[in-house]
Amino acid sequence: MLAATRKQSAPFCGSLFHKSRLTFASDFDTIPVNVGHPSEVVRQPIQRGPQMKDYWVLLGSFGSGKSELALNMAIRAAKNGPCTLVDLDVVNPYFRSSERGDVLSRAGVELIMPPFALEKIEILSLSARVYSAFAPGEGSVFFDIGGDHIGSVALGQYKPHFDKVPEENLHVLFIVNPMRPTAADLESAYTTLEKIRFVSRLPVTGIVNNGNLAGETDYTHLYEGYKLVKALSERTGIPVWGTAGTQNVLDAFDAYARENGLSERYIGVRQPIEVLMHRSWDKFLTEGL
Repeated sequence: MLAATRKQSAPFCGSLFHKSRLTFASDFDTIPVNVGHPSEVVRQPIQRGPQMKDYWVLLGSFGSGKSELALNMAIRAAKNGPCTLVDLDVVNPYFRSSERGDVLSRAGVELIMPPFALEKIEILSLSARVYSAFAPGEGSVFFDIGGDHIGSVALGQYKPHFDKVPEENLHVLFIVNPMRPTAADLESAYTTLEKIRFVSRLPVTGIVNNGNLAGETDYTHLYEGYKLVKALSERTGIPVWGTAGTQNVLDAFDAYARENGLSERYIGVRQPIEVLMHRSWDKFLTEGL
């Protein structure tokens, strides 16, 4: 039996989808897997059990490094099994992970991006293919979310599907870069985190130190990030999941951490990254984005 159409989870998202689509009363227990015209959606039960995918949701302020980290984590995960990267950024068309679709393709990562992305027009819309990321199967799925709480609004409508993911398979990471004004100090970072948690409707499970200043980054920026994520973790009770940076910066930071007795509790997993999201004016003139 058909039930009345549910209201969207957040007012921003109401205009993003086909307004006439009716939903099934069992929608919270099923997912559309063959997405085409709204009337042709095929639904299957959400998989439960040991073969559930691992879901990684990367949140943070503008310029925190979410896209760079999402790209690197997805490429690394693809070496061990099926991997999908969902570009859910509808607020910053200038800087999005979809730009590196060629790199992802070569690495074996499936990319799901907003309609018309990279087509020189921008419409606030999300691909219906996003729902396919919740289809039964193995592997990893990474969600690269737009900056601040504004970008995180887009996540709200997928809450019923995230709610079906076992706790051990859902990793929601708050990326912190103290070189950005919205996370420059504890109060700014805490306020940003609370706004994002409210609109995304997801529990943040870990904090990531990604202190950087683009090409000028050295270990001192990670140390500034260390102090900030330590304070943020102590205030919120959310553990520090990891620390990210290029390999040479991570090595220098590790040496500093050993010499100065920094706590591993607030460093976590090292995430070496290769810079893929270049923004060089000279390179733009010769090669484009």
